[in-house]
Amino acid sequence: MKTDNQKPNRFQSLPSFVLDSIYEDYSLDAITKIRKEYLSNDLDKNEILKGIIGYAILKDIKIEQLAEAIQERLKLDGEKAKEVALIILTEILYPIKDYFPGIVDAILNLGGEVPKERPKKLTEQLLKRSDDMDRMKEQEEAAERERMADTIISKSIASLIQEFPVVEKQQIGNQESIELSSKPIPMKPLIKYWLEDYQEKTGQYRHSNLDRAQYVYHDKNTKNMNEEERRQLNLILKSVDEGISLPYSTKMKKIDFSKVGDE
Repeated sequence: MKTDNQKPNRFQSLPSFVLDSIYEDYSLDAITKIRKEYLSNDLDKNEILKGIIGYAILKDIKIEQLAEAIQERLKLDGEKAKEVALIILTEILYPIKDYFPGIVDAILNLGGEVPKERPKKLTEQLLKRSDDMDRMKEQEEAAERERMADTIISKSIASLIQEFPVVEKQQIGNQESIELSSKPIPMKPLIKYWLEDYQEKTGQYRHSNLDRAQYVYHDKNTKNMNEEERRQLNLILKSVDEGISLPYSTKMKKIDFSKVGDE
């Protein structure tokens, strides 16, 4: 029998184009829509939904049986279960339909319509082409950074993200992934996901030093971090709570924690 504890490791063995597609915004938006429209943001049902989607991706639940699994596990009536199944099939799984033979029939059998447009990153060939373009862009940006002088801009994390969206994608910590209650699979430890996890677990209000320390040192997602990684995460969270300024390097295009003293 497969357990939830085994799922993260099994996800790592999936083809890269499958994982990349799941991380796309359209996939996460579909999950948010289901949570709001069909589950009323019920925390217990949100966890069950994560499991259903995860097992569908791992093919432990057959796509032909997805509606039945949803009806049974989420206690939805037949029509609502079909509607949720269609959202998962058309908005999360169809963009990687090559990985799910029979998905067109599964959609049609539920009375749905096959999407007319296919989002990017549908095949390994397209993914490789995208990776090559990204690599070329990174090389060009690296050469440009070598030519330009560095400018440090000190602002709160909220202001930096608004002015320099790339900040959200800066990685904090060397672990492969972190787990969020709102996401069906482990996510990369990027600033955007750390902030989401922190606010999901501690609320949107301003937090004390003790609240932050509890999260930074005792949360399951931070247990394997070293002291420098914890320091960086704590600074990010303190900037959220207290608005302290962080130094953004225009040359490196990220927050330069080496320029921050002890807080």
